[in-house]
Amino acid sequence: MTQAQRRRRVLIVEDEPALRLSYQRAFQPRYDLAFASTGEEALEQLAQHRFDVAVLDMRLPDTDGVELLRRIRLTLPDLPVLITTAYMSIEPQLKVLNLPHSGYIVKPFRLDELGARIDAIS
Repeated sequence: MTQAQRRRRVLIVEDEPALRLSYQRAFQPRYDLAFASTGEEALEQLAQHRFDVAVLDMRLPDTDGVELLRRIRLTLPDLPVLITTAYMSIEPQLKVLNLPHSGYIVKPFRLDELGARIDAIS
C-alpha cells in the first residue's frame, strides 16, 4: 500500500463526548481515528501508537492544551498538531512560548473545515 492509499492515523484529544461522537461520525470513513479525553490519555496514546496528526483541544479536564503541547513537543517535535480552541487569542501565547504547531481552528467550526485542515497538514 502506498502512502497515498494508507489512511491517516489521527488522534483527537477532546473531552466533550458529543464532539467526539461528531468527529467519529464525520471522519471514521476517512481516517483511522483514536480518541483521548484527557491530556494523560493523549500522552499514553502517543507513547503507544504512531499518528500522522493530532487534533488537540486547548481545554481539558486535567491540563491545559498549552502544557500538553509542550509535553508532546518534548518527545514528538515533528508531529503535526492542529489546535481547536474557543479563544482567538491563542496564537500570541503559543508564539511567545515558542510552541510549534500546524495551525489552529476556532470553535465553532464546520467539520468539513476541520477535515480540510487535517488533509492540508498531513
